[in-house]
Amino acid sequence: MRLALGGAQLRLPTAAMAFASLMDLSLERIWVAAGGADLLGRLVSSASCPRLQKLRMRRIYHPVFYQEMRIEADVLSELWMEDVGVLMSLKLRTPRLRVLHIYISKCSHVALRISAPRLEEIAISFQQLAYPPRWFEIDGDFPCVRSLKICMWSHSSCFTSHREAENDASMLILKQCSSLTSLDVTLFDQEVSEEDVDIIKSRVPQLPHITSLTVNVSNLFERHDFGASLASLLTRFRNLRHLSLHLPFFLSLGYNLHEGVDLLCDHTNHWESNEISMAHLQELEFTGFTGITDCELWCIKAVLRSTKSVRKVAISFNPDCWQHQGKMNTIERMLLRGGMWTSYRDTHILTCLR
Repeated sequence: MRLALGGAQLRLPTAAMAFASLMDLSLERIWVAAGGADLLGRLVSSASCPRLQKLRMRRIYHPVFYQEMRIEADVLSELWMEDVGVLMSLKLRTPRLRVLHIYISKCSHVALRISAPRLEEIAISFQQLAYPPRWFEIDGDFPCVRSLKICMWSHSSCFTSHREAENDASMLILKQCSSLTSLDVTLFDQEVSEEDVDIIKSRVPQLPHITSLTVNVSNLFERHDFGASLASLLTRFRNLRHLSLHLPFFLSLGYNLHEGVDLLCDHTNHWESNEISMAHLQELEFTGFTGITDCELWCIKAVLRSTKSVRKVAISFNPDCWQHQGKMNTIERMLLRGGMWTSYRDTHILTCLR
């Protein structure tokens, strides 16, 4: 069942209600009346929906911040929450939950408490100007989780420590997933100054059990700074088989193209000071390249130097940039000289195979 109210206010009944046959429920664009967070949690729990297996809540708003939502659902297997705020606390007791997705675009739950020992897939993501949960409380480990999606800051300012706290929350979940093999990281930062401190190497452990890594770089990075952050992150992985790196069209790049500003890289090669080892890497994917700056070429060279076993390299260039043809030729020649057997080209895509 799908209930979308277009932002209209919903006043939930305080009396107990039962929906014995409801198995799939989607609640969207609802403004919950004051005090309704607790009632909404009770409504989607086993006391009211004993057979509920799939629950989606999207754009659910509360007028008061200091509210708690508790969901106790014995047979719930999938929970998707997008912009459910603003809550002081979200508590989940879901013993059969397999999939948990929480997306935050504006504000955040201050505390998130999870009891879900059968989880297999977790995704907790937020926009850069939002805030993730500051405190996690996890009841036991997540031994069944194979796929995890998190967000991470690459640097911290000397004037504040909130980014370290946010990274630590993500690291807590990561450490509880002992069987994890696939990791998706959204990497956040803005323009990096000399006073900023790298908080990846100091707080992210080596992760030898991860075999598939996807990195999504935030578009608020200064276009020349993403290399230092990305290189630092890749030093944490030594047994990757698959690596995907997704670059955005950086905001500063769009401005400089419009103004005709010089786009040459006049900084040091960030990749030379980081030891990257990917001896088992088989597939490599890059998306969003522009072909404009040397930073992208340095990135490709550094990753290829770290492996001798890669069998497929796929690179897609941003269709809004016409300057990529020259770099595409350079990269193709480099890959073929490096041992790739054949290449396939489209207007914006280059694929090389061994």
